[in-house]
Amino acid sequence: MPEPTNTTDRRDKHDRQIAVIRDLVHEGMRLEVQSRKDIRALNAAQIRTDASLKALIDSLHSGGNGHSNGKTKH
Repeated sequence: MPEPTNTTDRRDKHDRQIAVIRDLVHEGMRLEVQSRKDIRALNAAQIRTDASLKALIDSLHSGGNGHSNGKTKH
């Protein structure tokens, strides 16, 4: 049978390893939550950009140069 200090040392080592693994899992979960928030923000920005681009394209399709009848005065 191993000496008590040897068993205690091994148990303490494993306890420290488990604590480190637990901390890594918590950090990974925190990063996952932050990544999801970042993705949501990017998605919202993309939707706004799409709407702005559509408005620009629509305004270019209507033609003209800012005059209501499309003709310029000389």
